Amino acid sequence: MSWKIAMIGGGSVLWIPRLGCDLLLQPELDGSELVLVDIDAEAVKLCRAYLQECVRRLKCHWKISIASENSALKGADCVVVSISTGGFEAMDRDYTIPEKYGVYHSVSDTVGPGGIFRTLRNAPVFLGIAKKMARLCPDAWMVHVTNPLSQITRIVSGSGLVRCCGLCHEVRIAMNRLSKFLGLEKPEDLDPVFVGVNHFTLMTELYAKGIKNPMERLNLDDYLNYCTPGAVLPSGTVDDLVAKGTASTYPIYVNMFLKGILGAYPAADSPHIIENFPRFLNDLSLLPKFKLWRKGVLPARPDTKRKLAETLRTTLAEGKEPPEIAERSGEMLCDTLVGLLSGEPRRIIATMPNVGQVDNLPRSASVETWAVASRSGVHPVQSGGVPMSALGFMSSVVAEQELTCAAAVKRDRALVRQALFASPLLHQKENVDGLMQDLFDGEKQWLDW
Repeated sequence: MSWKIAMIGGGSVLWIPRLGCDLLLQPELDGSELVLVDIDAEAVKLCRAYLQECVRRLKCHWKISIASENSALKGADCVVVSISTGGFEAMDRDYTIPEKYGVYHSVSDTVGPGGIFRTLRNAPVFLGIAKKMARLCPDAWMVHVTNPLSQITRIVSGSGLVRCCGLCHEVRIAMNRLSKFLGLEKPEDLDPVFVGVNHFTLMTELYAKGIKNPMERLNLDDYLNYCTPGAVLPSGTVDDLVAKGTASTYPIYVNMFLKGILGAYPAADSPHIIENFPRFLNDLSLLPKFKLWRKGVLPARPDTKRKLAETLRTTLAEGKEPPEIAERSGEMLCDTLVGLLSGEPRRIIATMPNVGQVDNLPRSASVETWAVASRSGVHPVQSGGVPMSALGFMSSVVAEQELTCAAAVKRDRALVRQALFASPLLHQKENVDGLMQDLFDGEKQWLDW
């Protein structure tokens, strides 16, 4: 059986080669059509050519095409969305404008001032897609990988237009790192329990093959002994000042530090995790102390995009084998689609409306846990509650997100103000009005209210 999968944002040279090849490598989906949609005509043509070469080398039977959004959505069995409204220019403003007010984002795509305004930009675009889906493919799921994952999932799900889930690879990356740290052969040797919200998901329980009490092994002393002193932060991926001021790279130092306090392990990269806590990102002198770094936007990210595009072109021009066809990645998009379309149940990490899978966070708020994807839908697994040690922090983040989503849907600046005021990252609350006005002024070309 074959299916039609629409991929909006199908010109992403970062995501499409990997996510597309993961789909091609799934025999359950062979013979399906992947329809790419993107506002960048040249990029989407490059991605199509690259995936067509992968189809040829794999000797599979996929059809890779390009279409308008309406044509792609018409009769689609599933819709995958990977976009960022405003692109790198808007992202850089999310990142830099708050600095004037003592908010030094490490990422700026999920929470805090940057996450709030990224939500405001993306909300109308996603609701527009959802409205088209309700008309052109009402039975299809929207599966998206766009940040802020929680807020977009909340807004689309709350609209009642289509069914929606969000996917993120941070938990999978955490499992990869911890399996190596614990000396295990593969991430599948771990069986954790996760609760929380995207980029603030906590591992509350852990089974590790052949290891007694593995949660006790996750401590800062053992981690420091495990790390190699003297390794430098990778150039081009972090803020130069902080990179130079940090002698060694300990990518999960803060995770281990927080686990020692909270009793649960934060399962996302340090720059994502730390944005959920007050104080750490209000004083640049604290970053080296806690082995933190700021990812930045310009010029590194556009440069990376150009290099990735050139790599794809070179691979095609020189007849090299695309590396993505060697094996599937740990991304869970292919598992989700295999489950939804073929009916073979697959366990995934998903952001979904809370129906009780996290028992002490508000109902309908977006939460991240294990889930099972099958033909009947994506079904979250009941996972318990957020530990009391972290509940106050997480409740603040959820409140910020709920206010942000309401503001985006209602186009209400008073709610934006409340969301900014609630944010743990804005420590000087008296600056809320100036910060809000500067962000609206700086992003007015993407926000018409």
